[in-house]
Amino acid sequence: MKKFWALLLTAAMTVSMLAGCGNNNSDTGSNTSSTGSEAQEDQSADSAASDDSVSAAADLDMSKTVKIGILVSDATSAEALAFRNYYTEYIQKQYNVEMIYSDELTDAAGETSAIDTFITNNCKAIISFSSFDRAAQLEQCDEAGVYYAVATGTLTEEEYETYKGYEHYVGAIGPSLDVEFETGYNMAKHYLDQGMKNFAIFGGAIPYYTEMHIYRAAGMLTAMVEAGGDGANYQGATDQGAILGQIFADGEVKTGAIGDVNILGYVGGYDMDDAWFGKCAQMAQTADLEVILAVGNGSDFFGTAISGTDVKIASVDAYASSYGEAMEAGMLDYLAGKFSASIGPIFIATYRAALGSPIRTTDGNALALSQGYWVATGADEFNTYYAVDSSVEAPAYTKDMLDTLLTADYATFENFVSKYSFEEIQGM
Repeated sequence: MKKFWALLLTAAMTVSMLAGCGNNNSDTGSNTSSTGSEAQEDQSADSAASDDSVSAAADLDMSKTVKIGILVSDATSAEALAFRNYYTEYIQKQYNVEMIYSDELTDAAGETSAIDTFITNNCKAIISFSSFDRAAQLEQCDEAGVYYAVATGTLTEEEYETYKGYEHYVGAIGPSLDVEFETGYNMAKHYLDQGMKNFAIFGGAIPYYTEMHIYRAAGMLTAMVEAGGDGANYQGATDQGAILGQIFADGEVKTGAIGDVNILGYVGGYDMDDAWFGKCAQMAQTADLEVILAVGNGSDFFGTAISGTDVKIASVDAYASSYGEAMEAGMLDYLAGKFSASIGPIFIATYRAALGSPIRTTDGNALALSQGYWVATGADEFNTYYAVDSSVEAPAYTKDMLDTLLTADYATFENFVSKYSFEEIQGM
């Protein structure tokens, strides 16, 4: 919870850009204004660059230990612990690297200080899980000649356009805002397709204008508008853009009817006081309520209140044993969760850069790749995913799989990351 207080106080002061960098890879295509000969030369140059990258990677000298600093603003949540376990208990034992973790950071000043400490300790690269001021982190690392990467997140379009050409910016791999929207949409549709019509929404950090939570909620509302029948709308909005704009304008989700679908309750923020928990319990016990859709963790806040009822809870979070127990107990019905090994590819990209073989787009820019969630709709499915996700002997992305990225060109690397579903990874 310490993370929430620090993060939310900062986020309340900042309204981020409306779009992520999930589609930024569109600027990696060829220049359509080129003449035929120029286009052919560009393709030849791209091919040569790709061949050079593969050749250099094949000759990587991995005999020396590479120190990599890890910035974290959360050191205690299930998700944070799962990510750390994958890096320290698996990756660090498979590759000649030393992962040095920061303390739990609470503001941008702490990020700056931690980076200074990493530089002093001869870290060749930094992977960031902290987002108080990504632009400042990136500038600081580039000035120091230290490679910098973003794990499980993205830059805004404006930030990416500014920094994509920086020599020491490796890139970002994580859910784009389009993926966040789709995650909320699919969650709501799962229940709408079953004929359920009475919902409540937990808005998490929407009051603090946290984009990923706003996009997830917009996806939920869009699915409701589509299922609500003729004339259905959310506060007059009927499409993704308008619904997003309405949430940003209000700083919350409004209750009321969306055609045949009803939003019976809403709670946002993380006040964590008696009054706030009282609102959560009251919402969970609303008459005729069928489903609580949570943009973040829902079972911890509402699970006890729905015990003994038929109300379902759907959450976006990570794979942790406590959520499996919640599913077994009927306190969680649906989970869109990040898998811990999802941070494997950004490690490889960072490691390659530190060894002198950075992976870049065909235009020579930093990575901007989107990766999504594993969705479990019951305890059995959850347990199947968790058995792999929690393994330090055979995680989702093993060393053998990641080693193929050491010699991969950009197209191969991008294709690998894009196949992130449980079934796709198991089929690799």
